[in-house]
Amino acid sequence: MSDRKNSNNTDNQNTRTTYIPPEAREQYRQAYQNQQPRQNPPKPQNHQQYQNPIQNQSPPQYQNPMQYHNPTQYQSPPQYPNPAQYQSPPQYQNHPYSNQSYPPQRPPQNNHRPKQSPKKKRKKKRKSFLSKFLGRLLGVVIIIFLLLFGIYSCTVMGMIKKINYSETGSRSRTNGALSANYVTSVLLIGTDGRNESEQGRSDTMILLSLNSKSKTVNLTSFMRDCYVEIPDYGWDKLNAAYSYGGAELLMDTIEHNFGIRIDDYVSVNFVSFANIIDSVGGIKIDVSDAEAQEINTILQAEVNSIMGDDTLSDLLSSGGKDILLNGKQALSYARIRYVGNADFERTERQRKVMELVMNKIKSFSPSSLSNISKSVMPNVSTNMPSMDMYTLSLRMPFLIGYETQQLQIPADNTYYGEYTASGDALIVDFDANYNIIKQNVFAE
Repeated sequence: MSDRKNSNNTDNQNTRTTYIPPEAREQYRQAYQNQQPRQNPPKPQNHQQYQNPIQNQSPPQYQNPMQYHNPTQYQSPPQYPNPAQYQSPPQYQNHPYSNQSYPPQRPPQNNHRPKQSPKKKRKKKRKSFLSKFLGRLLGVVIIIFLLLFGIYSCTVMGMIKKINYSETGSRSRTNGALSANYVTSVLLIGTDGRNESEQGRSDTMILLSLNSKSKTVNLTSFMRDCYVEIPDYGWDKLNAAYSYGGAELLMDTIEHNFGIRIDDYVSVNFVSFANIIDSVGGIKIDVSDAEAQEINTILQAEVNSIMGDDTLSDLLSSGGKDILLNGKQALSYARIRYVGNADFERTERQRKVMELVMNKIKSFSPSSLSNISKSVMPNVSTNMPSMDMYTLSLRMPFLIGYETQQLQIPADNTYYGEYTASGDALIVDFDANYNIIKQNVFAE
């Protein structure tokens, strides 16, 4: 029996059942017998004293229950204490919930959460699969781009290394020369040198300008017979500056007379010019009968000999539309002076050839790169550092949408012809031509 009491006592400690000590039970019995309302038992102050009631006192001696067999004595039930007084159990010490509200509050559980339909799960799986696929595809594209970019960089740098690089010599710069950060200009010089050792004169002078604001490629040709002041050499024709002091003196002369800042140049001779045309597969151009006859004359006079071919090689039978010219024929076409308006049409032909070559380069193939690297680059000279040329090459894909414009200096109605100490020359209105260059090449 003691074991049962102890077990009940233990259960009372861990459940909501209110434990009533033995001495309080006797009061309940007496009240029941006398049919009097019972008094509330004293609220225990320390639960430890009731943990083992057997140790505290012996159990009460119960009377014979048979004396209560008359049911008439219990017509009115005894008045039990108000159970609301015992809804809240005593605050036990060292209890796991002593510092919490009783009973312990459990977090609310949402038992009515709607279950996701199988369709939504499928969409999530599809989205997850699509995102993974796109991520892998993007990674493959980036890897391919890096590989192609690496191949391109290696190829271009290999070509650039074959160019004859020359340190920029002494310059006589002109303060306040026209320039802009959105315009990149390079002076293209075509010399009449027959071989690498012969410097010759500047037969072609074209300023190639890339304008990133107006999205234009400007080809400005300076006529060789312009009568200009050459620094430290006095007045002479413009093409004489190159023979006196090379590319540096020619750039200084254009800066001094036309007020245009020029920092870089690229120079080619007869052989390299013809090789450039051949490397892009030739050019198609309209040729008149008179021009065809003059091409044959120049081929027989010197070009075939310079290229090491037979004198009668590559002659044209007549003119026509879209005639495909090879390197030697295009070189002879660009040197025609005695058909049309002399040097004015000559510079126009040179700009036309340059434009056709640029259009070919925009869509060049890897085989063209190989031909240019082998036959052209060793005959090209420049003062541009390798990294500057490489950076300029990266802009080539963006030039496809640029509009090509041509300009001739001196412009119409800004010059007159006169005989000078250097022979027949063009007297130029430099201020008028400065304004024309500013409005066209440096347009915003």
